[in-house]
Amino acid sequence: MKNLEALSHLCNAIVNTFYPDSATLKFALFNEGIDPQAEATPKDATIFRVAIRIVMGYVESSRSENGVSTSIREDAVKESLAFWCKQYGLDADEELNDYLRTIDDATNFW
Repeated sequence: MKNLEALSHLCNAIVNTFYPDSATLKFALFNEGIDPQAEATPKDATIFRVAIRIVMGYVESSRSENGVSTSIREDAVKESLAFWCKQYGLDADEELNDYLRTIDDATNFW
């Protein structure tokens, strides 16, 4: 299996309704200095971290719905990511810290 396939399949495993396009995957791998056509390594933590960024940064805009899809629950995605962190032997709190942050007091946000 190639890195491009591994990343695509991993994104789909995390969110089973998510089929990222090839150009996005290639770009994300390029940014990490990973050759999309090189042989993938099982449980590659770098590929997993790329998948996290793709999944968490994904917004579906459907032409038929004329807007952003809300069919995928954010909490379910985060639970899935936490599950996959365990599969990769990674600490979910550490890996997902930026995505799980909650603003308790937005008084000074502006």
